[in-house]
Amino acid sequence: MGNLPPHIAKQRKGKSKNTSLLSKEIKLPFLKEVPDKEVIEFTRNLAVMLKAKLPLVKALDTTIKQISHSKFKSIVEDVRKQVKKGQSLSKAFAKHPAIFDTIYVQLAEVGEVSGVLDDILLRLSAYQEKAHKLKQRVRMALVYPSIIVGVAVSAVTFLLVFVVPTFVDMYRDFNAELPGPTKIILSISEFLTGNILLIAGALVLLIFVFSYFSKTPKGSNLIDKAKLGIPYFGKLYKKSLVGQFTKTLATLLQSGVTLSESMRVLKNSSTNSILTSEVQLMSNAITKGKSLNKSLENSVIFPIIVTQMISVGEETASLDEMLNQVADLFEEEVDIMVEGLTSVIEPVLIVFIGLILGAIIVALYLPIFELVNVVG
Repeated sequence: MGNLPPHIAKQRKGKSKNTSLLSKEIKLPFLKEVPDKEVIEFTRNLAVMLKAKLPLVKALDTTIKQISHSKFKSIVEDVRKQVKKGQSLSKAFAKHPAIFDTIYVQLAEVGEVSGVLDDILLRLSAYQEKAHKLKQRVRMALVYPSIIVGVAVSAVTFLLVFVVPTFVDMYRDFNAELPGPTKIILSISEFLTGNILLIAGALVLLIFVFSYFSKTPKGSNLIDKAKLGIPYFGKLYKKSLVGQFTKTLATLLQSGVTLSESMRVLKNSSTNSILTSEVQLMSNAITKGKSLNKSLENSVIFPIIVTQMISVGEETASLDEMLNQVADLFEEEVDIMVEGLTSVIEPVLIVFIGLILGAIIVALYLPIFELVNVVG
């Protein structure tokens, strides 16, 4: 399972101080988001080339020819250039932290030091594949309802700004008292059309302020806490965090990274500030000699079943295998929750949207119905 030989651990200890510096060393201007699938395919192809006993530079040359994404191709060409100059692969990766994160660099370094880079990269690509699928499932659960709500808001806004005003002049000629619902709809429409630029400016400002606030430590902490507290979505998000954490830790341990070093890597790569704080507490407890399951006792993210399964893994010296089982269990639960959510939320949102649009249309035609009744 998880511990490097003493001479390797010593080598890596000396390097660990440089790793975080390397990850911040260079940020090239052409770096923009690269699809996860591109990185996964590159990792797998490079592992296969190395497995076939190709020299590293030659393996990179061959792999570069298979990359279709222009920006990513430029990045890998830069990695190849650095390696050809004599730099290690992990250090070359570390110069592109937007693409190759702390976990990626750490595992590459372990592979280089232990002489099994091909096996480590294969394991890394399998881990990336699972992490990508988990991320996609959670994203689908969040994005799909957002799209439906976005379409609904757009439709309602279109009605209020462009359709409702056409009824105003007609109703003004009636010289009659309008029904309450109609007055409300006309008032809302009048407010929107009269203050459209002000509302648009306020929305842009709100987005800007939120974006800035979310990048501050306090803002990030509040938003991450709010994510975990949202009914149903919070539970889904928490399960995805547990699944990703346990799968990552299992991969690191299976690759020969020590438990304490794995905690450092996980803390630096966490995308949720609440989880980052918990990992820091876990790391401190492990440094003081506590077991992993004991360090999780007061966690707000990890449920009791996780600590129990980890305890069994520690007692049977199969922690990495048990962590993989925990990850599989929570990934399956995420799948079930996403399927349940999508099957329920679509009809509910469609009915809700239909009611809103229907209410606006009925409110617009109420005066006409009343006029017909009077004439009749």
